Amino acid sequence: MRMSPSSYNRLIEVAVKWLTPERIKLYPTTICILTFVAWGVSLAIGRGLTDVAGTIIGPDFLQFYAAGKFFLTGRMTELYNISAFTEFQKNVLAPVSHNALYVFVYPPFTVAFCVPFALGGYLTGLFLWWTVGLSALALSLYLLKRELPTLSRYSTGRLFIISFFFFPTIIWFLFGQNTTFTLLLYTLTFVMLRRQHDFSAGLSLGLLFYKPQLALALSIVLLLKWRWRALIGGIAGAGVWIITGLVVTPQAMKRYVELVPCLLQLQRRHDLMPTWGQNSFYGFSALLFDSFWKRGADILGLLLTVGGIVVIATLWHRTDWKPGTRTWDIRLTATIALGLLISPHLYLYDLMLLLLPIAIVWSYYPSGTQGRALDGGPLLVWTALLYAVCFFGSYLSLAEMHLTRLIGLPGMAFQLSVPILIVWVIVIISLSTESSLADKG
Repeated sequence: MRMSPSSYNRLIEVAVKWLTPERIKLYPTTICILTFVAWGVSLAIGRGLTDVAGTIIGPDFLQFYAAGKFFLTGRMTELYNISAFTEFQKNVLAPVSHNALYVFVYPPFTVAFCVPFALGGYLTGLFLWWTVGLSALALSLYLLKRELPTLSRYSTGRLFIISFFFFPTIIWFLFGQNTTFTLLLYTLTFVMLRRQHDFSAGLSLGLLFYKPQLALALSIVLLLKWRWRALIGGIAGAGVWIITGLVVTPQAMKRYVELVPCLLQLQRRHDLMPTWGQNSFYGFSALLFDSFWKRGADILGLLLTVGGIVVIATLWHRTDWKPGTRTWDIRLTATIALGLLISPHLYLYDLMLLLLPIAIVWSYYPSGTQGRALDGGPLLVWTALLYAVCFFGSYLSLAEMHLTRLIGLPGMAFQLSVPILIVWVIVIISLSTESSLADKG
């Protein structure tokens, strides 16, 4: 049954009344504090480097640490040898066993970045990794604050604390992932494009070559609008990584090129990134069909991905390239958000990248509207829903998979974050014209 506009508006009104300023401050703050307290207690109870569940502190950092050690010990030919890689990780934790071991699926040139964090012991490397990652987050917020003057009323420190009220930021920290480095490159790309420094913007985007799928959406825009300086910069940025790989570890580069076509199958076979934590078109499709119809999952994932690319191309075909205008800012925001869904692998911590589009949109409503955050209407409601599904969506999918198996069905689930993020993109696109956006300040 299709919802009438009046029914939708009534639901929005009810939701807005519930979303009081007090609730908006209270719930994210409480979730952040309770999560860190629970994490600390779990580590205190756990044995050695592991928590009470047997998971190593900063679990994803373990693969970066191992990769750096492989380089330092001259074992780069074994970098993509699953047995050798997991055996090394077991030795790091010995005599305590670890309930999950990681395979390195990044391009070998990224090992050059991992080496400084592997010079000492595991905890030393992890604390240094956290320090550099937190610095990258702070720098991203500082750059946004300078670029978007309406955010200047907040100190960088306050923005830094607020960013941890967004659950994927907490998960990034707990997992020891590299997401803040990606966020910094995204932010640099946005800032440089806005300042019309196209080559620098492309260079930043090209440095994302360690996760090239995250650069796809913005690359399509640059190509469609024929920002050739940015495209040359992108090639140069990717070239820096490629040359680094060919100079430092040519054999591993060759092995990785052979491995790339098999990465999807490798991920499925070894469950490298659990499907329930995927928040992309691929993850959405795999959760629905992978357990009983893998070809169907591939087809749906491809159709959704192509559809997303078509939407981005259509959006920019009708948009003039006027950096810094409200239409340009918000449509680039929509492109970044939709581009995340296009990425085949978008794990829970990668949703932290939504901090950039949320901050850009927020900058147009620095004082809120009639005592409510953002527009005090649909944008507020859908942003709140986006926050909520980024908190519990993946874990709800995990519960759905267990429940369907319990009742004798194949393990399947509906990843709520994908449709809600799509609606959020639609809402901000509808607000992206000069006449429909509220004035700054």
